[in-house]
Amino acid sequence: MTEDQTPQENDAPQVASQVTPSQAAEPQDTDSHTGRKFAIGTLIVLGLILLAVGSPAFWARFTLLNTNGWVSAVGPLSKDPTVSGILSQYVVTELFAQVDVEGELAETLPPKLQAFSAPLALGVEQFADNTVNTLIQSDAFNTVWVGLNRAGHKGIISVLKGEGDKLYMRDGQLTLDLSDAYDFVENKFGLTDMEIIPGASEGVLVLLESQRVAYVQEIVSNLNIFGLLLPLMGILALVAAWFVSLWRRETLIWIGITLALTMLVSIIFFSYIRSNILISITYPLLRDLGRQIFYVVTHGLFVQTVFLMILGIFLAIGAWQSAPDSAMSKWEASLKEKRASKKVADDSSAEDTSAGDTSAEDTSA
Repeated sequence: MTEDQTPQENDAPQVASQVTPSQAAEPQDTDSHTGRKFAIGTLIVLGLILLAVGSPAFWARFTLLNTNGWVSAVGPLSKDPTVSGILSQYVVTELFAQVDVEGELAETLPPKLQAFSAPLALGVEQFADNTVNTLIQSDAFNTVWVGLNRAGHKGIISVLKGEGDKLYMRDGQLTLDLSDAYDFVENKFGLTDMEIIPGASEGVLVLLESQRVAYVQEIVSNLNIFGLLLPLMGILALVAAWFVSLWRRETLIWIGITLALTMLVSIIFFSYIRSNILISITYPLLRDLGRQIFYVVTHGLFVQTVFLMILGIFLAIGAWQSAPDSAMSKWEASLKEKRASKKVADDSSAEDTSAGDTSAEDTSA
């Protein structure tokens, strides 16, 4: 050490050598990046909010408002053992509540056999329950069930969207348009200026008017638009946050972690709703039936949310392990080094073997 050198200057190379490759490759944390960090954080929060709201909207658009999606969700209900068991029990219970089977048997049986009226009534009830349960789970019933749901869903959605021809709903008014029949009757029988249908104006009859129905129509219209727009905007916001970031690996880690946490909160919220839905229904069988139907219908939403949570976890882990000094990178480098060493050893062994064979040939010659 010379007189004009200080200990700090001698230690400078050692300090520099302690900087990891990942730290050297990324921009330093300075106050000049505060605005960029704020923009990145805002985009991430906005994207997560849009995804949290957009995921249920996306599911609703393609399940509740789409006939094929609806049939796919509710079609298996008739074959669900829990649903068919509850439904058959409800039907048989209500039927036997209307008919006194035990009393009818007591009147029909001879006096000596009237003591068996109660066991026979119980057996008849169990037989009826098994028969109804088997009928509900049959392929024939499922075909009818799917057909009814497809036709009914098409009609209801068409009416709610205001797309019906003769029966439609617009501005909260359920309207039956019989103007063609009205004109035919007028022209055929010469009933001009007569009120053929009471309350109808030129054959157009308002069957129902409700502001609540107007709200439902507005919700259906918004779901059609935002069911696609919100998730797309959420994904674009997260991509934009990653794109404008100078710390893309760290940004991707935070996107993955916050996405997984957001979806976890959504799963907890959905589970709470699923557990407490229809709790106001006092009749136990109907409450259990409604809850089970709700579980089956919303299964797609639950799976979709779990998928997004797992995707966030994989994004965070993948970005974390992509650093040059990460355990995964070190393991890959060590593996490559071992493979290279093994290849050199194999080549050296092959050369030694070849040299030994050549020496043996020379000796024999």
